[in-house]
Amino acid sequence: MNNRMTQLINKLTEYNKAYFNQNNNLVSDREYDELFNELLELEDKTGILLSNSPTQNAGIQSVSKLQKVKHDHKLLSLAKTTDMDMFKAYFSDRAMLLMAKMDGITCSLTYENGRLAKAETRGNGEVGEDILHNAMMFSNLPVKIPYTGHLCVDGEAIIDYKTFEKINELESIKYKNPRNLVSGSVRQLDNSIVAKRNIKFVAWKLYDIEKPECRNSFSDRLKFLHTVLGFNVVPYQLMSESQRRDNHFYNICVKDIEELCRFLSYPIDGFVGTFDDTNYGSSLGETGHHPKHSFAYKFYQDRNETTLTGIGWNTTRTGVINPVAVFDPVEIDGTTVSRASLSNVSIIKELQLGIGDTIKVIKANQIIPQIVENMTRSNSYQIPMFCPSCGSKADIVSDNGRERLVCSNLNCPAVLVDRIVNFASRDAMNIEGLSVETINAFVEVGIIQDFESVYHISKYEEQIKSMVGFGEDSVNKLLAAIEKSRNCELKNFMVAIGIPGIGRSTAGQIADYIESNYANLDDFLSDLDSRYKELIQLDGIGEKTSKSIVDYFKKYSDDISKLTHELNISGSETTLNKNNDLSGVTFCITGSLNTFSNRRELENEIKSRGGKLASSVSKELDFLICNDGDSSGSKTTKAKNLGVKIVPESFLLERKE
Repeated sequence: MNNRMTQLINKLTEYNKAYFNQNNNLVSDREYDELFNELLELEDKTGILLSNSPTQNAGIQSVSKLQKVKHDHKLLSLAKTTDMDMFKAYFSDRAMLLMAKMDGITCSLTYENGRLAKAETRGNGEVGEDILHNAMMFSNLPVKIPYTGHLCVDGEAIIDYKTFEKINELESIKYKNPRNLVSGSVRQLDNSIVAKRNIKFVAWKLYDIEKPECRNSFSDRLKFLHTVLGFNVVPYQLMSESQRRDNHFYNICVKDIEELCRFLSYPIDGFVGTFDDTNYGSSLGETGHHPKHSFAYKFYQDRNETTLTGIGWNTTRTGVINPVAVFDPVEIDGTTVSRASLSNVSIIKELQLGIGDTIKVIKANQIIPQIVENMTRSNSYQIPMFCPSCGSKADIVSDNGRERLVCSNLNCPAVLVDRIVNFASRDAMNIEGLSVETINAFVEVGIIQDFESVYHISKYEEQIKSMVGFGEDSVNKLLAAIEKSRNCELKNFMVAIGIPGIGRSTAGQIADYIESNYANLDDFLSDLDSRYKELIQLDGIGEKTSKSIVDYFKKYSDDISKLTHELNISGSETTLNKNNDLSGVTFCITGSLNTFSNRRELENEIKSRGGKLASSVSKELDFLICNDGDSSGSKTTKAKNLGVKIVPESFLLERKE
């Protein structure tokens, strides 16, 4: 049943993204409503409501500061070892539970009568920080569960490696590892930041519970959390005393957990063992530092000694030139490693690197090669003065206390290739056939020099057909795809131009703001210094992001101006027309429609008359548009509780007359 709920949430989320972000109806309204209602019924039947459910609208909010809170129970550290034999010996005479040791930030959750009531960081073990507003944004967290009474769950807030890599690609700041990123994220005052980072909660402990089926078994409690209450739980294996003594079986369990964590992209830094008999475990007591019912094995990170033979540099689409250490090959955890990212100039300086230095390398979390020590510290390496791609001057710039190398050439080929790759991607201009290899070939021979030149590729049709790998059919398809892309939505355009640190969601948010407040894109760009202050007011866009947006438009103003003349950007002239009767009025939409053919059409009607749109119900909302005022859906229920007026779509047409 829980699997079916997850399938429905994933499907509905996919349909919503296509509908709202791409103006693309993947299914009919009837099919969507059937799936939505099935999910509502399952949530009602199971009593489980996940935070990422389309039926749930946890509001984006900010707090002035994180409050310190005293825990209801201690959140102690664990005794640790890097000796596997010592770890095994600790559980010599009883059944044990072997669990992955998650590498995130420990959180404790409290539910009262089925609703999430408290969420706290570990802090010093006795006092932590109140992060309830952020926990409501965790992508997989049940905010409502089928359990009456008081329930306490401990677990780990994590950012998986796939999400971490995407964030590092999109944001100008390069984070060192997922743990640092999630630690900073869950302590944000504004939970819109958390909402964008796909933070997951992985439960690994359920406290005393009056349920006969799991009262005295740690593993049964994890099963209860997962199968009955809907939590993601830590990957684990239950081993009897005899199984635990079987080294072959033990190694299989270790390998299975590691493989599952790799599949899930979970960051881990070892294993945790605990006695399955919770009464026995409790009877062992605790020290001032750690409980005695559990013991942790930390991955022994072999510091493999090798010689630094070089530092390579790679220019990205933002112009940042990233360093990569090259060293004599070493074997770590069964794989041969000869390269490691250095992230930025500051790390090179901190390690005092020089070619020929003796360095020590580990695999952080058994995945990411990393230099952790420089034995020689010759400090002889000279940061390059020129871009390795185009030979232009390279500047060292400071960003949040970290130094980065940046190419000064706006037309650097490496920058251009990466920018065009992003420009042609599916979420941007969606130009099929304009692959990385094709873009590289076209940049090399001068066919593509900037965004605008993509729309003049047809001038080189005969030349392209004579190039290796290009036939008449493939060229014709490419040219047709380019012509098709001339008609685009403003939000796709905002993704396509590749503003540093701006992902698809924020690009869409900026597009919505422009559509709601300006006659067209040129009007918005006419006074960029004023736009800086305006953008800061948008949810999730602070001073740094706003400055990045404005600086980008200033830097590439000529490119963007030439590009817009090649395109028909829809949605950029939907506002500030003669009828502005909805100015200052905010609407939210829910349910099926009768008069308008789809939700996008209704949204455009509201925007064209000066109105604004909200994705969720709050007390600041003026109207909730719903044709079924008696609906028991989450939005209508919340609107009734807050006193927000619920009106049918005909309200707009009547008001217009």
